[in-house]
Amino acid sequence: MEKIILDTNFLLCQFECGLDIKSELLRILDGPGTLVICSGTKGELGSLAGKNGKRASAARFALHHLPSLSPAFRLVFPDSSGPVDEWIIKYAQKNKATVATNDVPLRRQLLALGVPVIAMKGKSKLGYV
Repeated sequence: MEKIILDTNFLLCQFECGLDIKSELLRILDGPGTLVICSGTKGELGSLAGKNGKRASAARFALHHLPSLSPAFRLVFPDSSGPVDEWIIKYAQKNKATVATNDVPLRRQLLALGVPVIAMKGKSKLGYV
């Protein structure tokens, strides 16, 4: 069962871009998987959700729709410490996980380390980078 780490900006894109994350992940994955959303990511979403504006609305939407990703996927919420991007890199390497992110600097780091990355391809599709 493949593990896919979802980062904050990836979760925000479902509101900002009108992306159906569940359908798109099911389309590109070979089978069922585990979605990993660390406590740092949930904290970032919570912090953004308490503000005003489009990103705050996107964060509230993401938090509200997390439960809808199951039962199609198993959801796990591990504790994280330190900077979220560093945690994602370490976790991905240690667990041979794929990372779903639209963060270009993070994506470059992951690809340089041989970590598979899923990102937006066009306006409404996901794909491996």
